[in-house]
Amino acid sequence: MRFPQSRFRSPALVLTIGLTFAALWSAAAAQPPVDDVSKDYSSELPRIPPHEPAEAMDTFQVQPGYELQQVAAEPLVASPVAVSFDENGRLYVVEMRDYSEQETERLGTIRLLEDTDEDGRFDKSTVFLDDLSWPTAAICYDGGVFVGAAPDLLYAKDTDGDGRADLRRVVFTGFDRSNVQGLMNTLQWGLDHRIHGATSSSGAALRPGDDAKTRPVTLRGRDFAFDPRTLKVETTSGGAQHGMSFDDWGRKFVCSNSDHLQLVMFEDRYVARNPYLVAPSARISIAADGPQAEVFRSSPVEPWRIVRTRLRVSGVVKGPIEGGGRAAGYFTGATGATIYRGNAWPEQDRGLAIIGDVGSNIIHRKRLEPDGVGLVGRRIDEKSEFVASTDTWFRPAQFANAPDGALYVIDVYREVIEHPKSLPEMIKKHLDLTSGRDRGRIYRIVPAGFKQPKLPRLGGATTAELVALLEHPNGWHRDTAGRLLYERQDKAAVEPLRRLTTESKSPLARMHALFALDALAVLDAESVLRALADEHAYVREHAVRLSERVLEESTEVRRKLYTMVGDDDPRVRYQLAFTLGEISERRRNEALSQLAMRDGGDSWVRLAILSSLSTGAGDVLARVAADEEYRQSDAGRGMLEALASQVGANQQKDEVTELLAVIQSLPPNDSLLAQSL
Repeated sequence: MRFPQSRFRSPALVLTIGLTFAALWSAAAAQPPVDDVSKDYSSELPRIPPHEPAEAMDTFQVQPGYELQQVAAEPLVASPVAVSFDENGRLYVVEMRDYSEQETERLGTIRLLEDTDEDGRFDKSTVFLDDLSWPTAAICYDGGVFVGAAPDLLYAKDTDGDGRADLRRVVFTGFDRSNVQGLMNTLQWGLDHRIHGATSSSGAALRPGDDAKTRPVTLRGRDFAFDPRTLKVETTSGGAQHGMSFDDWGRKFVCSNSDHLQLVMFEDRYVARNPYLVAPSARISIAADGPQAEVFRSSPVEPWRIVRTRLRVSGVVKGPIEGGGRAAGYFTGATGATIYRGNAWPEQDRGLAIIGDVGSNIIHRKRLEPDGVGLVGRRIDEKSEFVASTDTWFRPAQFANAPDGALYVIDVYREVIEHPKSLPEMIKKHLDLTSGRDRGRIYRIVPAGFKQPKLPRLGGATTAELVALLEHPNGWHRDTAGRLLYERQDKAAVEPLRRLTTESKSPLARMHALFALDALAVLDAESVLRALADEHAYVREHAVRLSERVLEESTEVRRKLYTMVGDDDPRVRYQLAFTLGEISERRRNEALSQLAMRDGGDSWVRLAILSSLSTGAGDVLARVAADEEYRQSDAGRGMLEALASQVGANQQKDEVTELLAVIQSLPPNDSLLAQSL
């Protein structure tokens, strides 16, 4: 069938729309003679009408080579904020109809969308689950769906085949609800066969839903992950606002409203093992153009934003004055940070970072480049955006990698997206914060000339077929195959997986096979050793991480790790610095010392080394201090001072003795270093 597609290409059309909006916004843009809390601002705050689904397609500008196709709209869906595809290509949609002030009305639903004629456009809609308050996340598992609806994380399942959930239970509870725009969100399947979630700014004191006596897990400033089979939960690094994604190699990306692209640099568990280490935030901004970078919207600035900025600048109302007093033109509502992992787009665009800005009605993209052991994101589109709309109702809040290899765009489609407490009362009373809760759209971004592939039916795949799918070029297929293998726990997968770790030409498949073996509790030292020698650096990196499963039992694996201080890839050595801390024997200190002298000038590698030294810092300090050239370098002094600080915090007698011995042995020309230690 013919898709509703973006058709906005005409400069004349742009001018016509611009002139139409100019009349509407002229009152808001004009500076009134006097601002006051008692003033009636109704004349400056006109209501903005929506576009019907078909009409909305004319409002989009899309970069050449791509198309935006509408795959669902009201009445099939309303207020969508998140989605999850099941193994057969059906789409579960989280509908947050009660955004933003309907805290007690329980209007939220999970809707099941199906494409019954397989033309790529959904045509059947069923309410799978209702009576939810502020739902924000969902992920498919074992024929059902985990649903995030603070304070709870629920599991719901349809057991009789009618499309509606008849099983519903609270799995975890304790997510805070104090901020409607800081709720838990974004459930994602990880390489480690855990479900990962973003806690956001509200935090949590998380405990099992059926056990009020269990000591809660505190998630303030941290994210979480849980095993869907055992329901064991753990803290993870993160703690950004709304949106979280992994790339093909398991690196984690997040964002906040005014910090549009962030990378998580380390796992929380590594720094938690060393109580003497003062660690920086694991979450860092990686956008080359800055956290609150300039954006190039095609929509007019909403009147309420103009008035609010003016009132803040003049001091009539309190609130942050951002952008130098500009009402728009920079990231203010960044959300849904997602790494494109599909196979429909051109090869050079796979792995791009995609971010929406619900306040600017745009979709932004960045190319990721190596930057030491981290990454940097660089703007692709000069003075324009990947997708932009003249419709201020366009609110791209989330994205999803899909079975067809495309990227799906989740458009809440609301007249106003803003925290109620951020709106001064003299503005808020002229707005309707519920306007649009009966509307919503889902799009997909595809390359020009895209041909609809056959809908996958992985639910009926054999174990052997699932193993083979770990080589699929689409990330959705690899993740879903891995999830189904984990659900089934079929030991018939073991030998094919072991063959895949060595015989596959795809490094991604070799990595996935290693994690699948681990998920089946059959990862052995032999498989790890082969992977530690893999030709691809990122496979070696993950093999180092997975070696932690067999370190205690395998002397050979430990010996191999000690030799990997000479690995050519910095990310392999970075992971090695963390993993060596899982070894208790003193010999690991020699390897850590070698890493310190090679990479200690990198603050992240230094952190990894220190995380591994809850004990042994004195020994490593003595080893690296013995090298005069390193000792007198800037990197060496920084490393030695950090080690000395850790020895001082630890106060173990033997390590303090080693530190004092080093200081006493330093020659006169190292007196400044001696004083700093």
